[in-house]
Amino acid sequence: MARWPHMLEQILVNIQDLTRKGQKSLVVFDLDSTLFDVSPRLERILLDFAAAPLNQKLFPEQVALLKNIKTLRSDWGIKGALERAGLDGHHADFQEAIKDYWQKSFFSNHYLQFDSPYEGALEFVASVESVGAEIAYLTGRDVERMGVGSEEIMRRWGFPLNEKALLVLKPHRSMDDAQFKTDWFIEADKKGYSKIYFFENEPVNLHHLAQFCPHVEMIFFESTHAGKAEPPEALPRIMNFLLNQKES
Repeated sequence: MARWPHMLEQILVNIQDLTRKGQKSLVVFDLDSTLFDVSPRLERILLDFAAAPLNQKLFPEQVALLKNIKTLRSDWGIKGALERAGLDGHHADFQEAIKDYWQKSFFSNHYLQFDSPYEGALEFVASVESVGAEIAYLTGRDVERMGVGSEEIMRRWGFPLNEKALLVLKPHRSMDDAQFKTDWFIEADKKGYSKIYFFENEPVNLHHLAQFCPHVEMIFFESTHAGKAEPPEALPRIMNFLLNQKES
């Protein structure tokens, strides 16, 4: 897959042309690891686990290795960061405790404040809005655990949220991400859009959507993913949302 350095500019031109013709367009963005870098969230969770007195008492050797831990943008989950810190999967009680803490914390409102937008994300979304497209933030986050925090952080960073820029979360945590997103696109197809774009980092979601909505123009955001599938080879990929990049 080749990167497409001028693709973002072309999308804006295409949307502007459709708007001038009175036609509707839709640009859809995933949130975690697409618009937002979640590695600061992961790092803060691990540091807070290490700071808890009970964990220091139960796992003194392991916690000592966590105190200076650093996450990378390429980390998916906590496994990579733990292994780099020398915590390689042994000590079952510790592994179970930190995994449980991570899952409860990562999928919660509280830690969303530590996410940060990828380079150019806010500016590109604003540009999409300015040329006339409707916007949806389509995420695998669920309403119960992450709804309040998601809206708060989007507004804090200044991402558009209005009647033409909607935040769409799963109604329940048990729903499969790929099926939820595909079903949402199937419904969106009924609303008369001349063009739909979708930015997503998770290959499983892209493969699933391609089966049912092949006309959606999908762009793979190359950050990190669960490793359950390889990205579709035919898709363009980007690593940030910066406009006017020179081709390397």
